[in-house]
Amino acid sequence: MRPVIYRGYHSGVHAIGESTREARTASRRPPWWAWALGTVLAGAVLMFCYLRVAGATEVNSDAAGLVLQASDMLHGNLLLHGWWDTDVSFITTELPEYVGVTAVAGVRPEVVHVCAALTYTLLVLLAAFVARGRARGAEGVVRALLAAGVMLAPQPTGTTTVLLGSPDHVGTAVPILLLLLLLDRVQVGQLRARWYFPACACVGACTAALLALTIVGDALAEVVGVVPLVLACLLGAVRIVVVRLLRAWRPPASAAAEDTSWRGVLYHLTVAAAAAAAVPLAREANRLIAQHGGYQLGPDRYGRLPWHQVVKDAPVVWQSFLALFGADYAGVTGRGDVAFALVHLAGVAVVIAAVAFALWRLFVPARAARTGDLVADFLVLAVVVNIAAYLAFVRPVNIYSAHEIGPAVSLGAALAGRMLGGPLLRVRLVPVLAAGLACYAALLGVAATAPPGPPQNAGLAVWLGQHHLRSGLASYWEASSVTVETGGRITMLAIGIHGWNRRLAPDQWETDVRLDNPATHSADFVVVGPDRIVPAKLAVEMFGRPARTYHYTSYTILVWNKNLVGELNPI
Repeated sequence: MRPVIYRGYHSGVHAIGESTREARTASRRPPWWAWALGTVLAGAVLMFCYLRVAGATEVNSDAAGLVLQASDMLHGNLLLHGWWDTDVSFITTELPEYVGVTAVAGVRPEVVHVCAALTYTLLVLLAAFVARGRARGAEGVVRALLAAGVMLAPQPTGTTTVLLGSPDHVGTAVPILLLLLLLDRVQVGQLRARWYFPACACVGACTAALLALTIVGDALAEVVGVVPLVLACLLGAVRIVVVRLLRAWRPPASAAAEDTSWRGVLYHLTVAAAAAAAVPLAREANRLIAQHGGYQLGPDRYGRLPWHQVVKDAPVVWQSFLALFGADYAGVTGRGDVAFALVHLAGVAVVIAAVAFALWRLFVPARAARTGDLVADFLVLAVVVNIAAYLAFVRPVNIYSAHEIGPAVSLGAALAGRMLGGPLLRVRLVPVLAAGLACYAALLGVAATAPPGPPQNAGLAVWLGQHHLRSGLASYWEASSVTVETGGRITMLAIGIHGWNRRLAPDQWETDVRLDNPATHSADFVVVGPDRIVPAKLAVEMFGRPARTYHYTSYTILVWNKNLVGELNPI
C-alpha cells in the first residue's frame, strides 16, 4: 500500500503546487482597470504623435469637402440634401467623426488633422486587440505589440496623405475590426443549450447591422468585409463537418477544446447569412436616403481590367503595398527617408509571412485535424481579396492609389500579431521584437518632429479676403479648400467643363449644388488655377469681359460686376 499512498500523495502535492503557482500568476496579473488605463495612455501618446505627422500634410478639397458636409449636418441637413458626393459617402464611417470634431473646433483645416490622427490611433489599438484575441499572459502581450509595431511609424513622406490625410477607405477597417472583436469574444459554442439560439441570433443581427452601416458609408466594405467573412464562415462550417467525420472514424486520444458540434456549423452558417444579408440591407438604406432627398453619389470610376493591364499594373500595386507599410524605398529621396523605408521592410516581411502562414493553415490538408480560427481566416482572406480586387478593377495612376487597399494595413497587422506572436514567444525572439519596436518608436518620434504644412491654397484664401472677394467660382481643388481655410467666410462653388456643349457647370463630385441657385447664392469672380480646369478663355466667352483681372502667383482671378451663377450650364 505504501507505494500507492506515496504516488497519490506525490500527485496531490504536485497538483497543489501547480494550482498554487497558477494562483500566484493570476494574482500578479494587473487588474482590468490597469489594462484600460494603459490603453488610454498609449492611445493619448499615439494620438499626439499622429496629430503631429498629420499636421505636416496639406489639407486639400477632398478632406475640406467632408468638413463642409459635417458643418451642414450640424445645421440640420442630416441626409446632406443638395450634395453630390464622391463615389464614397463616408456618412456612416468617418463623417460622424468629422461631425463631432467640427462641433467642437468649428470649420477649420485642423479638423482634418484631428480626425485623421484619431482614426489611425483607433486602427492601431483595434488591430492590437484583434491580434491579441483570447490569448492571455505573455503571448497576448507579444501578439498585441507585434500588430501595433507593424503600424506604429507611418512613412512621413509619400503615402502619409493616404494614411493620415483625407478619408479614403483606410478608416473603413475600424468597424470591421470592431466586428472581429465581437466575433472573437462571443463563444456561442460554449453556451448552454437554452442560450445558444438567442446568442446566435444576436451575433447574426449585429453582424448584418454593422456591415450594412459600413457599406452605406463605403462600398469597399463588401470587398473587405462581406466576401471574406462569408468565405471564412463557409470554410469553417465545412471544416467542422470534416473534423466530425474524422473523429467518428478514429476518435482522438484526448478531448478537443474546440467546438465541433453541429451547433458550430449552424453558428458559422448564421454569421455567413448575416454577412450576405448586409448587402441588400445597405442598398435599401441607400434607396431610402435618395428617396428622402439625401446626397447623390458620383459616378463609379472602376471596372474589370483586361489581363494585360493587370500584368502591367502589378509593379505599381507592389509599390503601393510597400508604401502603405512605410517601406517605399524606391519612391523617396534623401538618405534619411530611404533608411526609414528600408527599416520598414521588416514589417512588410512579417505581414507577408503571416499571410503565407495563415493561407497554409487555411488550406493544407493537415489542418483538417482542427476546426480553425474564424478571425484569422477572415483576416487573411480580407487582405488577399482586397489586393486581388485592386489588381482586377483599379488602374493605379501612382502609389497614391494605394488608398484602395488601405484596409490591408490594419487587417494585415492584426493577422501578423495573431499568427506570429505565439511562435515568436516560443522560439525566444521577443528581444528581437523589442529591438524592432524601439526602432519603430524612434522613427515615429522623428516623423512627429516634422514642421506643420499649410493648407492647400492658403495663400489664395488670404489674398481673396484682402481684396474683399467673398463668393466665387473655382475648380474643385480650389473651391472647398478655400472655403474651409477661411472658416466659411468665402464661399466657393466648384465648377468644371461639363455637358454635351462643353460649358462651365457645377461639379457633381463632393459639391453642394444648392450653391447653383441664383435666387439664394451669388458669385462675382472666377479663380483660374494653374491646372486650367477652368479655362479663362471659356469663362470670358460665357460671362463676357471681366470688370477687373488680377494675378496672384500662378492664379488668375477674373471679377465681374454681376451674379455669374445664373449663367452657368445647367447640371
